[in-house]
Amino acid sequence: MGLERALERKPTGERPRFDPDGNRLVGSRCPDCAATAWPARAVCHRCGGPDVQEVPFARTATLLTVTEVHVPRPGLEVPYMLGQAALDDGGPLLFGRVRGLSEPVSLPCPVDLVVGETDEGRPTYWFEPAG
Repeated sequence: MGLERALERKPTGERPRFDPDGNRLVGSRCPDCAATAWPARAVCHRCGGPDVQEVPFARTATLLTVTEVHVPRPGLEVPYMLGQAALDDGGPLLFGRVRGLSEPVSLPCPVDLVVGETDEGRPTYWFEPAG
């Protein structure tokens, strides 16, 4: 099956996840079945193919679900919004924080993916209304 090629890839923690300069997430796409993943995988999770390619994903997405959360979390003031979005280039479905959304919102709706940093300086991402 050729899975020994997967052993030659960087370990998960060393693969890039963010492209802050391009404001994109970096993941993987399988050339055999077109499955996408974020973070990137060494082997395709759908077909088991060993030739996954590292790709930057779209900066735009379609917000499919959203919910307002009232449970406090370290570093997040309540209430905050979480949602699931489909990247516009066929990338993976992502679950993440949604900022700047006004009530009420009609779903699905276009959003932009933003890559930034946490207060501790770690890279992160969130979604904002498109435009």
